[in-house]
Amino acid sequence: MTAHRVVACISLAAALVAQVRGAGAQTLDRTKPPKATAPSPFVFPKAQTRTLPNGLRVVLIEDHSLPLVAVRAVVGVDSLDDPVGKEGLFVLTAGMLREGTTSMTAEQLASAAAAIGNVVFPLRFTTITQTFDRSLELMADMLMRPSFPQAALDRVKATLVANQQRQLQLPATIPNRIFLARLFGSDHPIARAAIASEATMAPITREDLQHFHSAYFRPNNTTIVVVGDVGEAQALAAVTKAFGMWERGGVPSPPVTPALPPRSTTIYLLDRAGAQQSYVFVGTLGPERASADFAALEVIAPILGASSGSRLTQNLRERHSYMYSGTPAAVTWRRGSAPAVIGGSAALATAKTDSALIEWLGELRGAVQRPPSDQEMGMAQGALVAALPAQIETQDLLANRAMSMLQSDVPLDFYNSYGTRIEAVRPADVTAVASKYLDLSRLVIVVAGDRKVVEPALRAANIAPIVVVDERGRP
Repeated sequence: MTAHRVVACISLAAALVAQVRGAGAQTLDRTKPPKATAPSPFVFPKAQTRTLPNGLRVVLIEDHSLPLVAVRAVVGVDSLDDPVGKEGLFVLTAGMLREGTTSMTAEQLASAAAAIGNVVFPLRFTTITQTFDRSLELMADMLMRPSFPQAALDRVKATLVANQQRQLQLPATIPNRIFLARLFGSDHPIARAAIASEATMAPITREDLQHFHSAYFRPNNTTIVVVGDVGEAQALAAVTKAFGMWERGGVPSPPVTPALPPRSTTIYLLDRAGAQQSYVFVGTLGPERASADFAALEVIAPILGASSGSRLTQNLRERHSYMYSGTPAAVTWRRGSAPAVIGGSAALATAKTDSALIEWLGELRGAVQRPPSDQEMGMAQGALVAALPAQIETQDLLANRAMSMLQSDVPLDFYNSYGTRIEAVRPADVTAVASKYLDLSRLVIVVAGDRKVVEPALRAANIAPIVVVDERGRP
């Protein structure tokens, strides 16, 4: 390159730099930090809903970002529909669907799935677009035509019993059962669903599974969710081919069992001799999800105890070191018209159980007396709304979220207004729902710990009457 060309290039580069700097000087004020743009409102992807002639509902959410399809089958039945004395029937039935059909053994089903190249479960699968139809047909066979072989039933039942026995070794399992029974009543389906065991599953027969499947697993009680790289016409054609011959039928009405009326606050003490920690549950019943108080209760949960910066966590763990782990306050919504549970649990230092409970109840009382600060409101509302996009990042997550909404009996556009509702909550609304639902004279408190250490201190603290119970919650 000649000398004059080098000089020309350098001059041009200098001119460009000067131009860029000049433009920046005209548009940027470096004395102030840039302002973040307002986040876009969260919108759940559009769901197309169709119903086949046999009553089967199909929900399609197209997402062509990857050549994948996630499918979920949502049947309108769960453990709350178990008959009395045969708790565990739903779990057994669902577990047996992949153990053979009227046309294929379990081994043949596994081989067919291997030939497709992905695992196919009776209620879910994720596959590439090219094998969507074949995977769906395999799912349909398991869902519609299970054979319930006796040998497999014996094996699955033994596996579930072993799992239950392992669960019973966890220190929070039994106090949680007692907590639910005292909140809802021991005969309520929510309390009964927690007690499935060897004793309740032993009398379940192959005929019970056949009858349960015939009663509840019907097309007019089922929704197929299809999310991913498939169009409406292809999805409907595939679902119709796989499920179109499934015969509709009558479905039993869900059990209607009212929860117990609220009682005066009582501590139910379960002796765990020598335990180094006390497992404590504190709570009460709230409204159903459709309540006008839904949004305010969603906001109060992270303020009180459902986040690391909550009042209860800061008090019990950071300030006093009473709590090892747990979520001391949350709102657990139930399906349909069942009431929510407002409360939580924690593992506490045994010798400080009484002190921790005093602080715990004090924070619940403070929710009524002390409105949340702007910082608390911002933290709670931001956490609730900001978490939504991450929950639908992939086809699998999106399908799971749609399935969860269907299981919870909420509309598929539920989250389109969720952020607006949460952000509309004001401190006065939080105080109002706290006053309405956090009645300290109507709490259920379950303490599982070393009785000889815990009971004298609790009686001296005079927090509430104490009833010593056995592992079935009986005095």
